[in-house]
Amino acid sequence: MSGVGKSHWSRLLAEAGWSHLDCDARIAQRLGEIVSPNPGESPVHALGRWMGMPWSAGYAVAVKEYLRLEEEVTAAALDEALAKADGNTVLDTTGSVIYLSPALLAKLHASCRVVYLALPDDAIDAMLLRFLKEPKPLVWGDAWAPKAGEKPDDALPRCYADLLAGRAARYEKLAHVMLDGRALEEDEISLADFLRQAGV
Repeated sequence: MSGVGKSHWSRLLAEAGWSHLDCDARIAQRLGEIVSPNPGESPVHALGRWMGMPWSAGYAVAVKEYLRLEEEVTAAALDEALAKADGNTVLDTTGSVIYLSPALLAKLHASCRVVYLALPDDAIDAMLLRFLKEPKPLVWGDAWAPKAGEKPDDALPRCYADLLAGRAARYEKLAHVMLDGRALEEDEISLADFLRQAGV
């Protein structure tokens, strides 16, 4: 998920000489294929406007198209990382990587050291509060499941909590090692210590 430290550690690795393959940035470069930003609008906000929320008309079609693009970008980045074959490449995935095809996720798991930066429960609670103040479009998978007659505003807190829990389980299954993202930040550990904890 965003805010757990992926970009921070990827940047430090890049500064230390690692190749940094940023899937979010690469997706942003290709967003013109599916949505055109308005004048002054960032690609991320354009994506959000285009995708909408899970109750929006066209959401399911938009998510399917977005995941198609993410699958292409992630697969190409993984192939690029494997072609380098030097062990000094960091593949910085998106938070929705877990919704990509089983074949690609299996290849990712088999080919890379997958590190999951997790958040403690109280940080997850804070993430939920931030989201409820300013809901943002995202890939929900099967977590958006309002009850019969339930309004979107009423379903949002429960379904978002389910989304976080479901994603955590999928991230943990995909990963080889799980680290506490907030503890890494608070302890201000060195890059060498980070790599040691990650088992690299």
